[in-house]
Order: sequence, then C-alpha cells, then structure tokens
Amino acid sequence: MSGRTNANIYLRSKTYWGRLQIAGREHRSSLRTTDPREARRRLRQWKTELEREAVTGDSEQLFEEAVIRWITEVLETSVKPQTMRRYTISIRSLEGTFKGIRVRDITTRLVANFVSGRSGNVTNATIRRDLTALSRLLSACVAWGWITSNPALSFDRTIIRERRNPITPPCPDSVARVKAACPPGMAAILDLLEQTGMRENEAVSLMADNVDHERQQIRLLRTKTSRPRTIAWITPGGNATPLLGQAARNGYLFPNRDGQPYRNAASNYGQVMRRVAARCEAEDIPFARFRIHDLRHAFAIRWLKAGGDIYRLSRHLGHTSVKTTEIYLSALTADELDRVLHVGTKDGTEAL
Repeated sequence: MSGRTNANIYLRSKTYWGRLQIAGREHRSSLRTTDPREARRRLRQWKTELEREAVTGDSEQLFEEAVIRWITEVLETSVKPQTMRRYTISIRSLEGTFKGIRVRDITTRLVANFVSGRSGNVTNATIRRDLTALSRLLSACVAWGWITSNPALSFDRTIIRERRNPITPPCPDSVARVKAACPPGMAAILDLLEQTGMRENEAVSLMADNVDHERQQIRLLRTKTSRPRTIAWITPGGNATPLLGQAARNGYLFPNRDGQPYRNAASNYGQVMRRVAARCEAEDIPFARFRIHDLRHAFAIRWLKAGGDIYRLSRHLGHTSVKTTEIYLSALTADELDRVLHVGTKDGTEAL
C-alpha cells in the first residue's frame, strides 16, 4: 500500500496521520487507524472541527465539560444508581490526570500515564473500573463529534490483569457475632443472604409480594443484570424456610424501623463489623472480618460440596456464564470435583 492515500494523509509506522492547512496554520495529528477508508473519514471530521474553530474562535471542549454533559445526558437516564456511583468515584480519580485537558488532547500515552500513577496505590480491579468509566466517557465524546476515536480503547488492558484473591468462606462464629450485633431487620437480611446466595442489593429491596410461599420461591426483580429471575429457597446451598416463615406478609420483607428498605446497607454492615471487631479485640476473642458478599461465596461452595449441579447453581446465582461459577471449583476436594463435573450435565438442568 502506498504511504499516502491523498495529499493530506500519510503513513507513519503503519498508522495514518493527517495534515491540514486551516486559516494559514498547519495542523498535523495521528488519525489513530491503520484503515485507509477510516482515515479518510476521520480526516473529514477533523477538518470540519478545525474549520468551525477557526470561524467561531471556540476552544476545544475540556475533560470536565465532557464529564458534566456525560452525567446529565447519559448516566442520569441510562444507568442504575449503583453504577452511577461507581462511575462518579472513578471520575474523581481521573480528574487528577485529565482535568483541564482538552478532550482532543487525551491520548493513549496519557491514559498509560494515568495507569502508571495508580499502579501500586490501588488494586488492578479498581484501575480497570476507572478505565471503563473513561472509555464510556470518551465514547460519548465520539458520538457528540468532539473527537474521532476513543484512545482508551487503544490501551492494552492485559498488562493490568485483575488478580482475584482466593475465595475463603467466612468464619461461622464471626458471622454469628455480627448477626447478633445487628438490628433485627439487618440480621434477617444476613440470614437470607447466607441461605439463598442472593446479592445484597437483591435482598434489601425485596417485597412480601415477591415471595411465593406455596412454591417456596422468591422472585428477584432488581438484579445486577436488570434481568429478573426466580430462585428456590430450599437448595443444596441452604434453606430459608425458618426465616421466610416469620417474615412480613406485606410491604418490604425486612424493613428498617421506619418500614422502609435499608439504605446504604453495605456501609451499615461495615459499621457493625468494626464495632464487633473492636469489642472482640478488647476481650481477646477470635474474630475474622468478612465481606457481606462472602456469604454468597459460602452458599455457592456449600451447594457444590453437597453435590449440587453447577449449571443449576450458575442460574440460581444469576451468572451470565457458567465460567463465572467455576471460580468455586477450587474450594472442592478431588472427589467432590469429580462428582460435580461428571454427575451434572448442562442438558439435564431445569430453569429455576
């Protein structure tokens, strides 16, 4: 292929670059593509932007301007509150590197500098979440015509692989101490998480109408994937019958003292956990802190150790792929693993 597709496009190290003369000033920039057709399209868009700027004198949009528009036009109308909070946290981290910078000047090298600055200070999982937020923001900028490509997509994320800590079920004694220190509604939610394996956000918003006592099933409407699912409450992983038998028959299943669902449940549990840990330390009592999500892990491990089918477990937990569920196989002995892998068959499962 020739080094040029026209007088304004040329190749440098297999990547196309553009050269434009606008209002007596020469502009050069990488078009960030190896495809000649895409290079021509990006050159036309870049030329339009430069001509507009030359006529209006309008400066390029800054990172913080993009953030404001993204939040008001995209996030507030299309993502869950929990996702929006996560993006907001990431934006605060990104501001240290990108605030005051024109969106057009954000390059893959600048993204790499951000990653280098975060490495060693936070987990790789946090960095990857921050990059996801940046990529979604820049994709919106592409859609608005502010830039022609998304440099965050060009950054190779394989160099910051997420390292998972080994899955360890929480100590039963420690779980019992936290439950005892919780208000009745919060303790009941912990029991429900322990016996059903559902996620915390799925449990706190449950209504009595979501519970089918005749079929012993729970209908989950607010899920991580936004896809409702129905789960049995008697499974190889647990039995929620004693708990649900005494639960409310109208309104929220386990409300706070005002009859409303618990807000900021994770924060509330964290406060209880810290108080219990401090008291146990003062009294020299063994106590191992745990995450609320660890109750879900413990449920999944009990299910498999009891010989439950891994495909049924995957559907019960709401995983989009059984590959996610396979993280629990490391907790099984060789005999248990053999039983799970050879007894359960994907074709033999039934939808819960």
